[in-house]
Amino acid sequence: MISSAYAAAEGHAQSSGLPQFESSVFASQMFWTVVSFFVLMYLLNRYVIPAINDILDSRSKKIGEDIQQAEKSRVEAERVLANYRDQVERARQLTATTLDEARIEAAAIREQALAELNEELNKKKASAVEEIERTRIQAMEQVREAAVELAMLATEKLIAKTVTKPKAESMVKEALEHMEKNRIGMH
Repeated sequence: MISSAYAAAEGHAQSSGLPQFESSVFASQMFWTVVSFFVLMYLLNRYVIPAINDILDSRSKKIGEDIQQAEKSRVEAERVLANYRDQVERARQLTATTLDEARIEAAAIREQALAELNEELNKKKASAVEEIERTRIQAMEQVREAAVELAMLATEKLIAKTVTKPKAESMVKEALEHMEKNRIGMH
């Protein structure tokens, strides 16, 4: 049966050319084309276009949400960046303050150490001066005693008379004063 329908269609197409342009079937073809078009439009409007609109709406909504989320993330990132910059600036200020305090403290410690060193040196100097003065006084006493004894011996031998110690001390004192005046006058 299929073969006979195929053969009839072949014979018909060969006898008149293209069947769609044949005037006897043209009106029915136009009718069914218009009906098919409106049915197709109805089906598209009823099922396909709403589905496409739903998909587009959901995509648009998703894109809008993504844009809002991206904007929130950008705002949050800017806030975090500003916070980070503030923290860095505070850390720099703290570092600068700490360094300044450390410099001031180091200068104070250095000044205190210098003051203590100067005080210690002054104490040692005063102690050394005292020691030198004591030693000088002792040496002068020893020289005076030796001079008194020498003067006593020399005087006794020269005058063959005994000289008392107080008299000899006064003579030595006069001689030393005379020597100091001569020495001061020479300088």
